[in-house]
Amino acid sequence: MSIQKEQLKIFKEIQSQLELRISDLERKVPEYPRIRIPDYSNDLKLARRSIESFLTAGYQKQMAQTVEQIRQLVESMPPVVVVQHHHHFAKLTKRVVVAFTVLIALLGLAIWVAYYFYKH
Repeated sequence: MSIQKEQLKIFKEIQSQLELRISDLERKVPEYPRIRIPDYSNDLKLARRSIESFLTAGYQKQMAQTVEQIRQLVESMPPVVVVQHHHHFAKLTKRVVVAFTVLIALLGLAIWVAYYFYKH
């Protein structure tokens, strides 16, 4: 019987400790600010009415016809379209290429002269 009383006493101590912990946790619970959720019911009703009017207007049939016309145009196109490539330089491009060639030649000449005078 004494063992049971000891176990009961230990259980009561553990229970009191748990009550203290729970009360501490309850005090530590943060308070969140209240938020206001706007009422969108009128906007949703308006959107529903516009969708229903769109569906009843028969635009789906018109879209199906348009897609069919596009499909026919695509099927009538040849599988391979011949493309001619024509590469050309703009008017100023020739001058720029010539100028860069001259500058590179002058740079090469300057390096050669500098090397020549360095060796002699």
